[in-house]
Amino acid sequence: MAQRRMISKEIHQNGAYINLPPVTKILYDDLVLYADDDGFCTDVTLINLMDKATDENYKQLEDNNLVIKLDGAYLIVDWLNTEQLTHYKRTSLLNLSAQVFIRTDFRYTIDPNDENIALSLDDWVERANRSRKINLKALQQQRLQQSVNKMDTSGKHNVNEKDTKCSPSIDKNSIDKSRLGQTREDQNSTDQKNLNKCVYTTTSSSNGGMGETTSYRPTESDNQSDNPEVLIAKINRVMATSIPHDDKRLNALFSDLLNQYKAEYVKRGLSKLLTEIQDLKGQPSIIHSMITAHLLENVKAVTTERTE
Repeated sequence: MAQRRMISKEIHQNGAYINLPPVTKILYDDLVLYADDDGFCTDVTLINLMDKATDENYKQLEDNNLVIKLDGAYLIVDWLNTEQLTHYKRTSLLNLSAQVFIRTDFRYTIDPNDENIALSLDDWVERANRSRKINLKALQQQRLQQSVNKMDTSGKHNVNEKDTKCSPSIDKNSIDKSRLGQTREDQNSTDQKNLNKCVYTTTSSSNGGMGETTSYRPTESDNQSDNPEVLIAKINRVMATSIPHDDKRLNALFSDLLNQYKAEYVKRGLSKLLTEIQDLKGQPSIIHSMITAHLLENVKAVTTERTE
């Protein structure tokens, strides 16, 4: 990791920065100084001792969109506009990196619905080789067009009562008051049995627009372990890939999710995502990028379904 950092005069002259209290300004500069080569800073304990910074100072930086708070780290939003490194070392926070996107103005965002997103940070590092000459505007337009196509064609994801043989979540309208009083353990057991029977179905346009229906049924082996290597084996089996079982980024991503969510939700979120990207079968690099970029949102979605 580099030992020197650039401080942007453009940032210091920006109204969002100028109006900050002195301690918050110093805090921002120190976060830049101690960030790794992708803009993630985890050394906040040392910084707080030096700057006497409080939670309010960090909140001021977040409110002015100068930093993004992540799990155990802060991300410098304008990092790519400030630092141009000749000796670069990839961040070790791969689970956080998978959540970050690059906008057309070379600023970071973690909002996957931001219309100005050009590509993910991981794609920029691994597929674009951190090129500054990449046409971000063209990538943004391509991304928006893909979103439009997904909404306007028969290839959009469609999981509903007509397309599935069961629902992975509990039907509130079909249970009576006595079942509402059941314990959480009973509900989890019932939900897992339903999951084993369920078929996720999607309709694609990969056969020239005729609409080809594909489905994925979770197998017994999918429910036997919460080991990241088993989840990678599942990806290879369903998507006809050969991703190494010790893939560092996927292992880090799965381990992080399994620490935050029940294994059942992680596996259901993965099944949901694999159904949505069936058209990419046999394309390991793209599948890998889609999983690292979108698995978290799918896990959150099935978690919300289960708790509603």
